[in-house]
Amino acid sequence: MKEPLLSSRDSYFLGALFLFLEIVVGTSMVAIIKYFSNEVSLSIVLMFRYLFCIPILLITGLKIGGTNYFKIKNKKVMSLRSIAGLLGLSFWYLSVIHLDISKALALSQVMPIFICILSIMFLGEKVGIFRWTAILIGLLGAVTIINPDAEGWYSVGLLYIFLGTLFASIMFVALRRLGMTENPVATAFWYNLFGSIVFSSYCISALTLDNISPEIWTMLIVIGVMASGQQIFMALSHTYASASSLAPIHYTTIPMGVLIGLLVFNEKIDLNFLVGTFLVVGSTLFILYREQKKSPS
Repeated sequence: MKEPLLSSRDSYFLGALFLFLEIVVGTSMVAIIKYFSNEVSLSIVLMFRYLFCIPILLITGLKIGGTNYFKIKNKKVMSLRSIAGLLGLSFWYLSVIHLDISKALALSQVMPIFICILSIMFLGEKVGIFRWTAILIGLLGAVTIINPDAEGWYSVGLLYIFLGTLFASIMFVALRRLGMTENPVATAFWYNLFGSIVFSSYCISALTLDNISPEIWTMLIVIGVMASGQQIFMALSHTYASASSLAPIHYTTIPMGVLIGLLVFNEKIDLNFLVGTFLVVGSTLFILYREQKKSPS
């Protein structure tokens, strides 16, 4: 028998490396969007983001299985995934624009908690006392980060981050269901095609592209290329390692967000942020551990 080309250790390293690169690209994208948010409509940014993802997904799908690869059996769940994904991404970018980037990235880590709650409600998953405790601790951590006792604590960005995380969680629950019958590249292709049609239609009919400066055009092209790279790195990461084993890598977004917030946007990090982030990360890691423990190998 042939020896495997990569050991399990080397395979995990490559998976973690590609996921880290995806996180670097994704975090850089939201920082760029926040930086230029006063100069260009978010709808135009999203149009470019979705359009540039289509070619790489189309080429990959055709190479894997031809045109038949893109057939979807569960169209209702695919529609839910597409709508929830579009709303989740839109609200996520809006939250980054209106909140400190460090706070937005920290609060986005409560997504495993939302997914766990939605899985209980819609997939009938059973949850014991330990995971319920982790859910409550994670929500307490989110409240600690928000710090409602502080003056001027409320921002519309908090509503956006809640909606973004909620819709993104619905999307991931839908992806769990789609994963039983559909190909991941195919579902990603139809989702991005749906997003490109929605935002292209809106931008062409309601907005004008005539007064966009060369600097903004450059930014839009960079965002589009980065979005394509993000799709490639994400696909490669899951080629080499499982999603559950890579889950802790996602928390590198928090120190990246803190660093960008301090250096680029002059944000301040207080004790509430540190304590709340610790509670959120700890609780979600425990939930992921329990998920992995109860899942078959």
